Amino acid sequence: MPSRAEIRGGFETVLRVLSIAILAWMFWVSLERGRAEQVVSARSGNIGAALRDWSASGIAPDRASIQLDSTPSATDRDWMRALDAAGTRVQWRGNLPAAAISVQPVASPRGGIRVLAASPAANRISVEDDLGLIEGATAHSGGASFEIPSSSGNLVARVGGTHAVADPSDSIRIGRVLVIGGAGWESKFVVAALEEAGWKVDAEMRVAPTVDVTQGSISPIDTSRYSAIIALDGAAASRASDIIRYVSSGGGLILSGAAGSLEAFVSVRPGATGTVQTPSSLEGEPGSATLKSLPVVPIVALRSDAVRLESRDGVTTSAARRHNQGRVLQDGHIDTWRWRMSGGDNSPAEHRAWWTKTVSSVAYAPVVQPAEVANDNAPVTRLIAALGPQSQTGP
Repeated sequence: MPSRAEIRGGFETVLRVLSIAILAWMFWVSLERGRAEQVVSARSGNIGAALRDWSASGIAPDRASIQLDSTPSATDRDWMRALDAAGTRVQWRGNLPAAAISVQPVASPRGGIRVLAASPAANRISVEDDLGLIEGATAHSGGASFEIPSSSGNLVARVGGTHAVADPSDSIRIGRVLVIGGAGWESKFVVAALEEAGWKVDAEMRVAPTVDVTQGSISPIDTSRYSAIIALDGAAASRASDIIRYVSSGGGLILSGAAGSLEAFVSVRPGATGTVQTPSSLEGEPGSATLKSLPVVPIVALRSDAVRLESRDGVTTSAARRHNQGRVLQDGHIDTWRWRMSGGDNSPAEHRAWWTKTVSSVAYAPVVQPAEVANDNAPVTRLIAALGPQSQTGP
């Protein structure tokens, strides 16, 4: 009769043989000898359900061919990438135009959102929110820009089947505007236009070489109080060192008209200035004054880091550049009050909107409440980064 030790030894031997047999069988199965390649397919309409089925199956498919009529959601895209990393070769095809979207809060008392949508030229771009279509335009020079008063939920740039989802807009703080210039029509109506648009304005107007008239509380020039400074003429020269220090720390500066010619601002201005050009239409019929009919100080010899914003008959009339952390806009138009006072019925509103847009473009407006990040503002780029370019062959 076998001893207890012999029985235990025999039992252990049987278990070892069984374990080796199971491992050998599992290895054989893993080689999938003789099994035909399993190819599955899906379309945009059923991609979510298909991904769940493929992931839950006992043996993952060898290859998945996906026809996309629209960009997949971020969740589906990440799922496809995970499936591909797990051994299933995921290929996609589809006519998905490249598109991207970015939103920025407009630095203006009345708020608003600036939407920048990128897509190849001639593509139709539609900007939508949760309530539907807001605005549309045809892309040119790489895209299109929009300014909208508000949105409900996330903003989406739709280009064909591509849906680029923007991060919500941040909340920003708007400071005051300081206007420095001689006591005259230009200073008066620039201040009036900005106040009508909701800006809080301080002003320093020179009536004599040693006499200034102030509006508001003229505080030290820094970003804790001012979002932008407007220099209208030579009266700003005496404050140049303070203004340049302010711009270096992030503030916005507008050199308007003759102020761009001041030697005190050579270190920050986008370009040198030429001889004043006065259009022949300046003394035209009442009501005919427009921005293009105003005299202008041409901006010449732009610095290498300056960007031309506007031109008239080949002459640069507006340019901008960054100086350290701040922005400087140099605009050559002189006496914009003529546009307001001698233009058509809409000239006061147009003059007000133009000055607001000009100030908004350089204003220091720090973020006080960052928005949550949607992280799908360039979906085709992220799709290619996850799975590679689309397949050139069919399933």
